[in-house]
Amino acid sequence: MNDNQNLKITIMGQGGSGKSTTVLKFIQNFFVEDYDPTIEDTYQKQLKVKEKVYLLDILDTVFGELDWGFRARYIKETNILVLLYSITSKSSLQFLKDEEFMDIMRGISEEKEYSIIVVGNKKDLENERQVTTKEGEEFAEEIGAYFVENSAKTDDLVSLFEKIVTFHLEVTADNLPQDLLEDLENLFEKQILIDYQFEVNNGNQKIGCHRIYLEQRLGEEHFENLKQILFELPLQEAKFVLKNTYCGLSNSNYTQFNKIWKNSKIDIPKKLFRYKKLKNDLNEMLNSQTQDLCLIVENEEIYFHKIFLIARFGYFEKLFSKKQNQEIEKLTDQTGISLKIWKILRTYIYNGEIIEGIDDKKSCQELFKALKKLKVHSNFSLKDHFQKKFQTNKDCILM
Repeated sequence: MNDNQNLKITIMGQGGSGKSTTVLKFIQNFFVEDYDPTIEDTYQKQLKVKEKVYLLDILDTVFGELDWGFRARYIKETNILVLLYSITSKSSLQFLKDEEFMDIMRGISEEKEYSIIVVGNKKDLENERQVTTKEGEEFAEEIGAYFVENSAKTDDLVSLFEKIVTFHLEVTADNLPQDLLEDLENLFEKQILIDYQFEVNNGNQKIGCHRIYLEQRLGEEHFENLKQILFELPLQEAKFVLKNTYCGLSNSNYTQFNKIWKNSKIDIPKKLFRYKKLKNDLNEMLNSQTQDLCLIVENEEIYFHKIFLIARFGYFEKLFSKKQNQEIEKLTDQTGISLKIWKILRTYIYNGEIIEGIDDKKSCQELFKALKKLKVHSNFSLKDHFQKKFQTNKDCILM
């Protein structure tokens, strides 16, 4: 079993919240009513998730309120951190909100990538509830974690751990192609169709942006907060912050970004800038109702954001760079690309994926002809993907 199939899970929480009973139910499929652990213990179990088998090393921790610093080494060694509290105990949630512990988690996130899951346990005791679902969700949102409520006594714990592993795989996957990140960076640099200007360097300089995109990334309230933060920043630092907002904050840029951000008293959750959140935002934009261009293809309307057409294709960059075309809301397609291929290309334009719909040699040929006609900005290649997809039709690869 190779390394990426071996996952270390560390479970932390206040005594009595149900950490051990949760682990034991998952391992043994038997609920232990009264279990009072005095030592930490490690368990192993295989779990199949998405047709792949993972060996889970689960550390059940036992510690008091003063042990956060000592336990930091466990976080450094784990892939998945499960923060478990009881919905029947406000103190068990407050225990996880300890400021020293929060600082430790933030510091470690600068050094390594790990995922966090917040579990509200004992949901079968609804009549004893002290922590609302909303309170649990807000805590998870604050630290960029996945949230779930669960009962170690009545629920299927295999399902819980499947959710935990699935979330980890999703947030740690390299699921944004490099060519898409390059295109988003170019979009920021080229300043085409910008519809807002941030004042920086105490109002002495300005940086243009696409408001429709940043409000999707940040939300309207955080967009207003960003205006305040950028106003006092020097030009180069302001550009750095904005570029990472456009393209998602990578681990390599996190330390510099965090250093700039600490000078501000305004808090914007940093998870908004990470690649995992960027992918979600791009998919939301793909399906949103805020598009500003209607493309008429074969008498059918397809909606886009002009800024993504510019980012991806030289054809539209040239078209929209002309001043008289800046207010176009409806445009009849003049490229000759079929409706089927345009619908497939919408997914590529937003998140770099072309998977569904290319199921035969003819479609493959038509797709590559369309990409050539649209003058793709990025130096991307789907050759490997299609060679695997069409193992018996490798002659369909035109690139």
